[in-house]
Amino acid sequence: MAQNFLSSINLTKNELQNARIQNLATAPSSPVSGQIYFDTSDSAFKYYNGTAWVTVKDGDITSVVAGNGLTGGGTAGDVTLDVSVDNSTVELSGDAIRVKASGITANELDSTGVTAATYGSSTSIPVVTVDTDGRITSASTASISTDLSISDGSATDTVSLGTDTLTFSGTANEVTTAVTDNTVTIGLPDDVTIGNNLTVTGNLTVSGTQTTVNTETILLADNIITLNSNEAGAPTQNAGIEVERGTTANVALRWNETNDKWEIETAPGTFGDIATEDYVGTAISSNTYAVTIADTATITHGLNSNDVIIQLYDTVTNETVFSDVVRASVNTATVTFASTPTNSIRVLVTKIG
Repeated sequence: MAQNFLSSINLTKNELQNARIQNLATAPSSPVSGQIYFDTSDSAFKYYNGTAWVTVKDGDITSVVAGNGLTGGGTAGDVTLDVSVDNSTVELSGDAIRVKASGITANELDSTGVTAATYGSSTSIPVVTVDTDGRITSASTASISTDLSISDGSATDTVSLGTDTLTFSGTANEVTTAVTDNTVTIGLPDDVTIGNNLTVTGNLTVSGTQTTVNTETILLADNIITLNSNEAGAPTQNAGIEVERGTTANVALRWNETNDKWEIETAPGTFGDIATEDYVGTAISSNTYAVTIADTATITHGLNSNDVIIQLYDTVTNETVFSDVVRASVNTATVTFASTPTNSIRVLVTKIG
């Protein structure tokens, strides 16, 4: 009883000795490609090619028969065929052998209908006609244009391929051109200068460390200008706008990062805080005093400065009134009247700077 192997057997290049191929009188059912057996009915080896069973013959060629124009042949061993030169089917002409077709004379075989000549030139190309028998039946030339038209979209020029040279020209400081190994390269120089207007329809990114704009008028559609835009951590740098004053020292309007206040340079190197409406209102309201004054009153404003403006008005009539005012110290002031006011007087103290 035969043993079934359910996987391939690899002999690792060792010999299979005294082996016998399966003997069957009829072909196995459900064959697979490459399956073989020995057909005892036909006494022949057979293999399955994926479609049908093929008989392995003792030799692929059983005989060689000499046809027209040939002699020799055989059914075994080395076989030799010789050309039979009889000028009927095969004709020798010089070093060439020509096989004649039936019904064609030698003159017809030689005739091609083509005049011996050179066809084609620098301004024309050869035109050849070949019939079904592979013969050239005619040859001629066709002129070709040697002019190349080039255009920039508005103007057109003609380049003669035989005499002209097509030149690619750039613009100084704007466009560069180079020709190397039949390749034309068009690009921008390292330093670009635009002679006329430049319109950028997309975003413009400048990666350098300095941008210089030599123009009299700058028009910006954006209503916010961001300064110090590369700051990512805790702020440490002042920012503002500086005015060039030629031979005189420049002045600036800046945000003081240390004081957290907007400042204006009142003189070169001297800055003063910019007072907002809320700041002024708060300062005034926190340094006003409603007092009933007999002849003299002392006002304590606590502004730590003699640079203060002191005004008085009648709280009933709202009229401004005047008195003698003495800045007794940086935090107090003395108000003196020649006679006692009839109504209550409000004193306004405002610090300057």
